[in-house]
Amino acid sequence: MKKKDIWISIGIIAVALVAFYFYTQRKGYIKVDAGGAIASLQLRSGWLNKANVNSGTTPIAVPARAHRPWRLKIIKNENGGTWQLDTTGPWGNLAQIKVRNRQTTLLRLGPPLLIKPTIQRSDSDVSIGLSILGQAGEQYGVRQVTTDGKQPAAPAVKIVDESGKVLSAGNFAYG
Repeated sequence: MKKKDIWISIGIIAVALVAFYFYTQRKGYIKVDAGGAIASLQLRSGWLNKANVNSGTTPIAVPARAHRPWRLKIIKNENGGTWQLDTTGPWGNLAQIKVRNRQTTLLRLGPPLLIKPTIQRSDSDVSIGLSILGQAGEQYGVRQVTTDGKQPAAPAVKIVDESGKVLSAGNFAYG
């Protein structure tokens, strides 16, 4: 009787190991649309699982599970220069990327970019800044943008009233 119980236990363990093996072998695909730019997205799913997904014509095979972005780099040639944007978050709609078995998940990120003003008020001081958002709501810091390897000149700003009269003008400052 004891031998029979041992063999049943071994059989149950073997079936569980085979099921676990097939579960971990499930694959899905991620395709990145970066709005005409070159994108390199690094993903994490758990402690040890990492994946690199690049924009291109073919989807990239990854384990079928939820992934979290870790780092994103966008490169685009425009206006005679090479622009590069890097981010480590916040991620907007990319915060959790669910990949299903044998299905392709399409990620739209990067350009066209939305540049939003951010305004903070403290007593009589007003601070105006910029937020750079990609298609998925991923946020790029102003300091994470370079053109030809250098930080671009600070953008200009004008504050106008309802009639169009310029109340104040100047340039943003980094920092």
